[in-house]
Amino acid sequence: MAEVTSWEVEITSSIPASKVFHDFVIVLFDFVIENVIPKDFGMTITNQEGDGGVGTIKIMMKDGSPQVKYKITGLNMENFTYSMVMIEGIGYDEYESTLSEMKVIPSTNGGCTFISKNTEFKEISEGDIEFQKEQIAEWFKVFEEVVSQ
Repeated sequence: MAEVTSWEVEITSSIPASKVFHDFVIVLFDFVIENVIPKDFGMTITNQEGDGGVGTIKIMMKDGSPQVKYKITGLNMENFTYSMVMIEGIGYDEYESTLSEMKVIPSTNGGCTFISKNTEFKEISEGDIEFQKEQIAEWFKVFEEVVSQ
């Protein structure tokens, strides 16, 4: 049985919760491909199955080759919660999956707090955890810049 490692990152924002949820959380990888990854890298996301709701399976590809397959396991539009599980992909042969749970909590000042909790079914170093936390924070920073334009 694989080791289970969990970690989370919390980011406070002045952007309204509904905007963060709809324009960042639900379309996270689409946003990253469109705004973070260089276009010449050739990354795309396609629905393999489903309509974007719970049970939808999406495939992230690089130049037409599958890289990661993930399934949406939870989506609550009223409570701004979203979860997905990585089920296949490069580097995923050594453990079962990675579960990502995201939540956006509205704040009284009109902004929100974005929380991303990840559970990885493998041993992961503190350095890798810090890298992933920094990556999410960087993606969110780009999101805030795009929204403020």
